[in-house]
Amino acid sequence: MQWFLVFVLIGVAGGAGSVIRALLARFDGWLPYGLFLANGLAAGLVGWLLAGPTLTADYLTVLTVGFAGGLSTFSTAMKASFDFYHRGRLVQSAITMLGNLFIPIGALMLATSLP
Repeated sequence: MQWFLVFVLIGVAGGAGSVIRALLARFDGWLPYGLFLANGLAAGLVGWLLAGPTLTADYLTVLTVGFAGGLSTFSTAMKASFDFYHRGRLVQSAITMLGNLFIPIGALMLATSLP
């Protein structure tokens, strides 16, 4: 695939992942559950793609860097954590930070262990 087309597809896939993340982020409560879900799904997808189907390097890049990169976000997770911290909700801030670290790691490990 030509490099220009790969970059365009990364942008389109990243945009789609970002829109899905924004929709999932609306599911919040005491904690940002949708954000946990988005980051976990993105990490699980990357793990599954790397361990599972055989894809060309271009398609793998589009799906991992583009779609999963748009779906997952470190900046939104840290913003959510900071918002809790700023309001004096230290436990929620810490759980948000740790959850956005360990949930994706767990999803990645689970996805790579699938047949």
